[in-house]
Amino acid sequence: MNDINQQLPENIFQLEQQQVIISQQEGFLRSIYDNVQEAIFVVDVEADGIFRYQGFNPAAVRLTGVKEVENKTPDQIFPLEVASRVKQHYAKCLTSKTTIYYEECLPFQGEDTWWFTTLNPIQDETGKIHRIIGTSLNISDRKRAQTELEQERVFMRTMLNNLSDGIVACDENGILALFNQASLEFFAAPQEPLPPEEWAEHYSLYDAEGKDYLKQEDIPLFRAFAGESFVDAELMSIPPNRKPRTLLANGSPIIDAQGNKLGAVIAIQDITERKETEQALAKLNEELEDRVKERTNQLEQVNALLLATTATLERRNQELDQFAYVTSHDLKAPLRAIANLSEWIEEDLEDNLDDDTRHNMNLLRSRVHRLENLINGLLDYSRVGRLSSEPQLVDVANMLTEIIDLLDVPDSCQIQIQEHLPRFVTEVIPLQQVFHNLISNAIKHSDCSNPKINISVQELDNYYEFSVADNGKGIDPKYHDRIFTIFQTLEARDNKENTGIGLAIVKKAVENQGGEIKIESSIDMGSTFKFTWQKAQNSLLK
Repeated sequence: MNDINQQLPENIFQLEQQQVIISQQEGFLRSIYDNVQEAIFVVDVEADGIFRYQGFNPAAVRLTGVKEVENKTPDQIFPLEVASRVKQHYAKCLTSKTTIYYEECLPFQGEDTWWFTTLNPIQDETGKIHRIIGTSLNISDRKRAQTELEQERVFMRTMLNNLSDGIVACDENGILALFNQASLEFFAAPQEPLPPEEWAEHYSLYDAEGKDYLKQEDIPLFRAFAGESFVDAELMSIPPNRKPRTLLANGSPIIDAQGNKLGAVIAIQDITERKETEQALAKLNEELEDRVKERTNQLEQVNALLLATTATLERRNQELDQFAYVTSHDLKAPLRAIANLSEWIEEDLEDNLDDDTRHNMNLLRSRVHRLENLINGLLDYSRVGRLSSEPQLVDVANMLTEIIDLLDVPDSCQIQIQEHLPRFVTEVIPLQQVFHNLISNAIKHSDCSNPKINISVQELDNYYEFSVADNGKGIDPKYHDRIFTIFQTLEARDNKENTGIGLAIVKKAVENQGGEIKIESSIDMGSTFKFTWQKAQNSLLK
């Protein structure tokens, strides 16, 4: 008894010390419970498997907005779906008798939030689990960041796979980390964790000529991995049983803000078609150069022939001019002699000539005169277009005045000339020939009792269109083409002297200057001859 009495105070002291320690521990735990940022909750497990909350720490109340949970079951606190999931987690912890971890999304305070939860089972002295202590960390921000990162990753992957250029990247260890769809088509080999020295052979990488495997230091991705930035590195990919491709690569290392190398990336462009086109164009240019050389030689030969032909033509034209002049002179001399002889005979036999003989003598001299005019007309016709003169400034009004003065115009004939006729640079003689023949032709064929001739002009874009109109008896349209043919006349030459050459000379002169001539006429309605004459490009004034 004495021993017991002696130990009792000591035992009481020890118990008091233990209570102090327990009280301190409880205070410490309560401080943690009340001040940590994580949600802490305590769930009692009842004998019939009912889970009943004993409390939420302040952080749990603040994060979830749920209050007054003591002695309440999950069904009394949460919506049915949430309560069902919570009880499943608690049952799993109870069954496994171990700490479990899980992530889940729960609706609190009007929005979905993500939580990382830890459930710790508490056993009594008999080993029975009678309580679960849980901690939950709000990981919504992390989840949103992960979601955004995944969305960005999907976006980047989709974008890369839709690029026509190939993209290949490796990490800081030289391990291939990225092949987009285009690059897989270029190389026809999947991404594999190969060391750089095996890249060339595995992916069939050749030099720009397609003859030799690329050396390791020449592989674009290795150059970028080694720290080089470059553009337009040309190479060829010749995978087995696939069409060879000519590729152009741009590359650079991937460096972070602190200067640390994270890897390397290259962008690859397929220039096969462009290369083939360039080669085809080069071949075509070579062929074209050969053709040009051949055609140049041909043209030189043709030019030499043309020069020789031109010289021959010039010599022949000179000979023809000389021949025409001599021929006309030699023909006109006997004609004049015939005319003179007829006059002498008529004078010698004047007393013995009757009217018929005198008529025949006059007819003879008329034929001689007609033949002389014909010779002169042929000479003029042959010279049209062969005798050129230097272009000069021509005042059309003055030219017409001079021509009319030289013609035998009857006093009764009225010639009206439009005002403000042009002044321009052209050859003088051809234009004089055209006006002279048309005006003289109009005088011959105008109304004998009241002859009227009208001369006018209309300005076109590149031409002047001149008109010479008379009030004669006109020409049937079926003869319009015929009148411009040499030696063609519509009246008997005995009725009206006409060589049939004048309008042929007009047509030849007009067309030689790049113009056209036409007639507008019908029976008893007079005739209008219209011809175009090209404006000089170096016209001095209008």
